[in-house]
Amino acid sequence: MITIPLFEAMAAIGGRSNKPVSPAGYVHFVTLDSREVREGTLFVALKGQRADGHDFIPEAEKRGAVAAVVEHEAAGVRIPQFTVPSSVRALGDLARIWRGRLNIPVIAVTGSVGKTCTKELIAHVLEVKFNTHKSRKNFNNEIGLPTELMNLNERHQCSVVEFGMRNLNQINYLSRIARPSISVITNTGMSHIEILGSRENIAKAKAEILEGMDSEGMLIINRDDDFYGYFKSLARCRVISFGTNPGADVRISDVQLNEKANPAFKLNGFPVEMKNSAGKHLVYNAAAAYAVAVQTGVGQEDIAARFATFSAPDRHGSFSYSGNGALLLDNTYNAAPDSIRSSLHTLSELAGNGKRTVAVIGEMLELGAYSEEAHRQTGKIIAGMNGPELLVTVGKNAKSVGEEAQKKNWKHFEDAAAAAEYLSGEVTGDDIVLLQGSNGVRLDLVVEALVR
Repeated sequence: MITIPLFEAMAAIGGRSNKPVSPAGYVHFVTLDSREVREGTLFVALKGQRADGHDFIPEAEKRGAVAAVVEHEAAGVRIPQFTVPSSVRALGDLARIWRGRLNIPVIAVTGSVGKTCTKELIAHVLEVKFNTHKSRKNFNNEIGLPTELMNLNERHQCSVVEFGMRNLNQINYLSRIARPSISVITNTGMSHIEILGSRENIAKAKAEILEGMDSEGMLIINRDDDFYGYFKSLARCRVISFGTNPGADVRISDVQLNEKANPAFKLNGFPVEMKNSAGKHLVYNAAAAYAVAVQTGVGQEDIAARFATFSAPDRHGSFSYSGNGALLLDNTYNAAPDSIRSSLHTLSELAGNGKRTVAVIGEMLELGAYSEEAHRQTGKIIAGMNGPELLVTVGKNAKSVGEEAQKKNWKHFEDAAAAAEYLSGEVTGDDIVLLQGSNGVRLDLVVEALVR
């Protein structure tokens, strides 16, 4: 069991206690949720959009909390309350010392697209050798990451976490908390360009992952990425690259897709396949995971076996079937120009054999001044392809995709509900349907309508 002296925890967050702190007091668990409190818990009261954690301090006390971290004191509470300027910052400080209690590798993943799937794939492979902790879903910000790190215990042998960001200095903050042993940057795209203003600033933000690393660490980066040289120049540690470039340390070659879009390929000449996930983009995720696994001592045969059983997270490249048998390629969680381009090429490779290809492209959000250009560029890519045989665009700005694509069989809808109604009567069992758009467009509703 990990233990932190209560006095040390108070000092680490710069808290001011309203009661004497016993030298014999210890913290065994940290949580933001009063329902998770047990004996030896330090409860951190956060004020959220829906609830204020300060209102639940009495409940936390009843359940066995030894103290509470607060921004203002709650009345009628007997346990010590440590007042701090920011409970969020205090949470990060606690996670930093918690992580320091464990001498295990922490693998951190960031990137414009593919980071969640890469994180899941790395953890899936490492589980063959290690008791592996991984962060849940999108617990990747200044609240989620510290929460996940404090779920680590002495039984864990490694941890795989994800770093998200919306602006500069956020990954810097996360990296100094997690202190990664191995960092992975999947790529540099246009996600969050509305806030950051340029791909150069996006690359700068991703490079902040290096801030919490030392010279004994390892940076794994995409050799095909435009900012490969920039990332490598900043690294103060060993660099391993992956990609199709002949100079990549982990080289991708011989990529093929079967009729379900499951990729088979070679990594440094070693053949692997992914039987439960769809899309050519997964090859890059797998190459990054391969690099991590090899560097941590996992054998090639074990890596191949784990790739074969990996299922992509829901809406991140998963596949399913409609009620009438159409193959659905589900990338509805998020979208950016690069990821949609990759998905479209996947769809084009599946054309033929009596199958009709259908592309349902939702609006790409958070592109700011680049939105019009990005959507029209996506349309131009479609214009240069033989397919899809039916193009459906959803959302205001997605209309530019259809205009540029100049496909005869094009339908546009302002919202997912209208698109779902149309496609429910249009899609047949002989179709292959790609669905991709930003999460806010809710193309998942279209998927739900089709699978009924």
